[in-house]
Amino acid sequence: MEYLARFEEVDGELFRFDTRIYLNGYDQSKNSNCVGAIVGKNPGSAIPKALNELVPLELNGDKMLPTVRNRFIDGYKLAKKQIPINSFVRVWNLFYVCDPNLDSAIHKASGYKNLPICSTENEGTPIVWYGWGGHDQRLNLFKERFIAKKWQHQFFYDHNESCINAQPPTSRSFAKHTQGMPSKPVNEHLANVI
Repeated sequence: MEYLARFEEVDGELFRFDTRIYLNGYDQSKNSNCVGAIVGKNPGSAIPKALNELVPLELNGDKMLPTVRNRFIDGYKLAKKQIPINSFVRVWNLFYVCDPNLDSAIHKASGYKNLPICSTENEGTPIVWYGWGGHDQRLNLFKERFIAKKWQHQFFYDHNESCINAQPPTSRSFAKHTQGMPSKPVNEHLANVI
């Protein structure tokens, strides 16, 4: 099992929390180790096998999670470091509503007075990679809670400058999504901070 998540139903809406991308497989008999996180927009069309427990995630053609996994694995290879046993990358989102239609998901998320967020956002992680895409006024409010945090290594691939920017993005930055992103600069940056 390489991809796991916990689904919950809140006020009739499906949310996906605690999404994990395991780099060398998951062994539930051993402690897990978070080696980084990526921040995206929302979980999209994820469908649960069960609610309220960590379960294998069906990707349904989603390429983001495998791309993130490959970038971290390549980063470890370039750094000539062994991937720690049971290590994983967290997936955080601007909001956790499961809806493949972004406009609909934004509308649903905006309707919450207290939007449910993943409790793991309060846990430390050594690396945070931002990949929430370009400027979208509707998303800026959701971005602020991440921009305000102080993690050790933060970066994004700046689509406008075509390079890695080793700091948190602003709400107006184009933090390139993994789709169509060149792998080499991300691999090299990860190798330097792993």
